[in-house]
Amino acid sequence: MVRLRLWWCSFLITFAVLFQQVRICSCWNEQTPTPPLPILPLPTYSQIKWQQREIIMFLHFGVNTFTDREWGTGHENPAIFNPTSLNTTQWATVAADAGISLMILTAKHHDGFCLWPSKYTHHSVIRSPWQGGKGDVVRDFVNAATAHGIDVGIYLSPWDRHDPRYGNDLLYNQYYLAQLQELLKK
Repeated sequence: MVRLRLWWCSFLITFAVLFQQVRICSCWNEQTPTPPLPILPLPTYSQIKWQQREIIMFLHFGVNTFTDREWGTGHENPAIFNPTSLNTTQWATVAADAGISLMILTAKHHDGFCLWPSKYTHHSVIRSPWQGGKGDVVRDFVNAATAHGIDVGIYLSPWDRHDPRYGNDLLYNQYYLAQLQELLKK
């Protein structure tokens, strides 16, 4: 009886060891599974380019430059905007020399003063003495940056403390979109 038990135990142990080796051997023959395809959207070329930018220049130049105040009220007199020595080519040259790949200009900040001659407001360079009211900082900026091979960005503040339509969503949004389209056509 003891012999029979010993034989069965030996048989089971031998079977278990052989079965384990068969499992191990079959694992060696298995191919590495292919990783699944990404579930989330892959970044676009533009998104990758944005992430690879090392230095970006953000220019905040406007009527506040002449009031020496951090926050504009929207009630500034456009006549104080008179950058007689403005040289956007100098900005672009400095940016290019520094290795900057993108320059962003604040075309209109929350004070509502527009650095281009907007046909939707008089709170802009139109009413300034600079270049007889015919100057266009945005156009000059875009031309200078482009000539230096630098990409351009434009910041248009959604808050406009000068325009009385602000707070009336429908009317203000129409005004804001009109200015945005005006800038995008430059």
